[in-house]
This record gives sequence, C-alpha cells and structure tokens, in this order.
Amino acid sequence: MPQRAPLMRPLVVLALPGMYLLYKYNQYRQQQMETARRRVTERELMHLNTKIRENILIDSFQGNDRGRDRYVRLVLAPFRQLRCEEEDKPQEKTEKTGAKTSAPMALPPPERKVLPLPAPRPGVQVAVLGAETPVGQYLAFLLKQCQSIKKLRLYAAKATDPLCNRDLCQVVQDLHHIDTNCFVQAYSCACNELGRSLQNSDVVVMLDDACAEDPMEKRFNEQAPLVKRYADAIANECPKAFIVVCTTPVDCMVPLAAQALKDMGWYNPQKILGSLAVPEMRASTLAARALCLDPSYTKIPCVGGTEGASLVPLFSKAVEYFDFTRQNSRMLTETVRAAAAAMARGDGVCVKAAELSEAHAIAGLVMKISNALLCKDIPRVTGFVQTNQSQVVCSSRFLANVVEINGTGISRNFSLPKMSDTETDLLYVALSDLCYKHGLVADWYCKYCSFSCGLNATQVNFFIPKHYERFDDCAYANM
Repeated sequence: MPQRAPLMRPLVVLALPGMYLLYKYNQYRQQQMETARRRVTERELMHLNTKIRENILIDSFQGNDRGRDRYVRLVLAPFRQLRCEEEDKPQEKTEKTGAKTSAPMALPPPERKVLPLPAPRPGVQVAVLGAETPVGQYLAFLLKQCQSIKKLRLYAAKATDPLCNRDLCQVVQDLHHIDTNCFVQAYSCACNELGRSLQNSDVVVMLDDACAEDPMEKRFNEQAPLVKRYADAIANECPKAFIVVCTTPVDCMVPLAAQALKDMGWYNPQKILGSLAVPEMRASTLAARALCLDPSYTKIPCVGGTEGASLVPLFSKAVEYFDFTRQNSRMLTETVRAAAAAMARGDGVCVKAAELSEAHAIAGLVMKISNALLCKDIPRVTGFVQTNQSQVVCSSRFLANVVEINGTGISRNFSLPKMSDTETDLLYVALSDLCYKHGLVADWYCKYCSFSCGLNATQVNFFIPKHYERFDDCAYANM
C-alpha cells in the first residue's frame, strides 16, 4: 500500500475535473428538459384557451350563457386573487388626531412658472434725409440690420425718378420683411413731412444726389438751400441730435449747417461731424492692394478736407516702419481724389455710380456713432469737425481729423499726426483750399436770410436779403 499511494494521487487529480464537468453537463440537460416541458405546457394552455373562446362565441350567438360562465371561472379566476397594493396595506392612524388616513393622493400638477419678459433693448432713432437716392436705399438696407438702431426714418427730399429707382414706400415695405427689431418708416417732401421725420431723432444723416463731375461751386449752390432747410428743421424738432453731414461738398456744408444752428441757438460742436468714411475706405483699400495686404490691416486716416485738393490721405500711416516714395504717394493721393469722378464718368447715364461702396462706408460710420451714443463703445473715427481752439492750425474753423466719440458726442479731438514731407506740402495747399471754401459759405450765408423753413427747398433764391442795422454787421459782411 505505501508503494501504490504515489500512483493514486495523479489519477485522483485527473478524475476530479472530469467528474465536475459531468455534473455540470447533467445539470444543463435537466434545465433544458425543464424549459422544453414549460413550453409544451404553455402551448397546451394557449390551445385550450382558444377552444374555450371559440365555444363562448358560438354559445353567445345561440343565446347560451353557460359557456361564458365557464370561461370566467377557468380563465379569469386566477386574476381575481390579485389585490391592489394599496388595499393590502393596513390603514394607519395619525399620532395626534387618531383618525384613519386614506390612500395617498396623487401629486398635484406642477405649476408653470411664468418667465419674466426680457428688458427692452436700448436703441437710437436714425433719420436719413435724402433716402430716395440709391445710396439712401442701400444705406437703409444696411442700417436695418444694426442692433443698436430701434427706429429708422427715411425722408424723400425730391420726387423719385421712375426710370432709375423704386418708390421709397415700396422700399420700406420691402425692408419690413427683414427679421430685425428695427422699425422703418417713410416720409415725403410732397406731404411736407420733414418735421415729422425728424421728431425725437438721435442721429440725423444728410445725403444728396449731386453729380460728382460737376464743379464744386455748382454743387454747393444746388445743395446749400436744402442743407439750410435741414438745419432749421433739426433745430426745431431734434436740436440735440448727432448730425452726420454726407452732402457734397462736405467742406462747405458743415460750416453752413453749423452757422444755421448757431443762429437758431442750438449749435453744439460736439454733435456735428462731416463724413470722411468714403475717401478713407478708398484710401485704405488702395494701400492694401499696393502692399498686397488684407484691407482690414491697413487704415489710412485723412486730414485737411473731404474732397479735391483739400483731401490729404496719410499713406505714411499704412504700415509701421514703411513709407511710400514721394512719387507713389502723390499718385495714390490723386487716385483717391479722382475716384468719385472716375466712377461717374465710367457709368455714363447715372449720376452716381459708387452707391454700394458709399452706402457701406456711411453705414459703418453711423453704426459706430450709434454704439457710442449707447455707451457700448468709444470709437475713433475720422471726421470734418470744428478745430480745437488750443491747436491753432489756420484761419479755417473746421478741419478733418481723428476724433473720439462717446455718449455725449465728440469727446476728444486729436491733433494732427506726424506726417511726411510730401503730406505736409499737400496739407499747406489743402488749408488754402479750405479757406476759400469757407469764404464761399460766408458770402452765401450773408447774402440770404436764415428763416427758410416755410419755403420750398429746391428754390435757390428763396431767402430774404438781410437788412443791416449796425455798422459792425455791415463791416463784417463786407469782409
């Protein structure tokens, strides 16, 4: 026996796993057989239930209730023993009152909380004078999409040309379909609605439809009565509005509007600005193309005036540590000055051909001013404004320069930046041209009276000549 023990141990080790696997296999076979028996029983019960239903249907047609009672006893009897869980629970007594409590009630429906309405967005009201022009229609389309503008009023200063443009009312009806919060209204000069279009306005934009090829004196004589009437209406209806003058020549119209507001007693140098958005846009685009750069990286400020010989774009500020040559700078300057006339000459029939680009530039300026008046931003823009008294440059009271705008208007007027020798020479010529234009405005204003609200704006000589009562006034007029 002691010799066989070493031989039996490996056999026992090998036999135990086999016995375990045999036991598991037998257990699995028993489960399969039990499952098969269950399925057979379920089939037989279903077959029996089907036969009982068929017999009940046959008996019900024959008027026999015996089959129905048998079906209820056989089929529905097991379900009668089911009880609701709530009935099985013993009724509990309250500790304080001793009364029996009933089954728990269902929860009440949740109350819907009424969400508070959002506060109304602050916005400004913008009036566009001369909106019957193509530039005015495109400008209205762009301003309709500005979130800072809550109301946009379009005034038609002249009858619409049926060959070129649509009626202003049709444009307004079309703009109503744009899904923005800005409300657009149309007003016409035929109904004498200039005052209504300006009521409670925060920003007033003056546009024109003058031909860029006409001489400056002719454009001034045609547009001066209209701007004079605009200024008188602004002083009566919205004297605290921010005025953006885009009527050409801007060098003459800004002093004219300022003088008219001063006579009415509502002149504020912080609330009037001549637009240089169009020449600044053209100069920045031209410099970007010459340097093969993205136009968003180049910004060319303009100083002096707004058009012609008085306009001086500072191409030396295009890129840091880079300056154009004298010849290239003069060539780019002449290209920017003659851009409007070249566009009008190339189109032929229409008076103004650069409506889309001009509307884009003016809309960008108006949006910046609207955001500044709402204290959302403090932008720096280039405008033709009154010169700072502490910085005497020339005899001209107005000069194009970089200014800063906040909620009260023009808060800061920056001095002239450092310029190249070529730009300094051009600025000297520009200051002489500005003095000539301001003298032209003074002569025209002294010739006519300022009370012109009740007359037609298309008439040039609708003012009454002044009667000088004092020697000082007469001497100042002769000067």
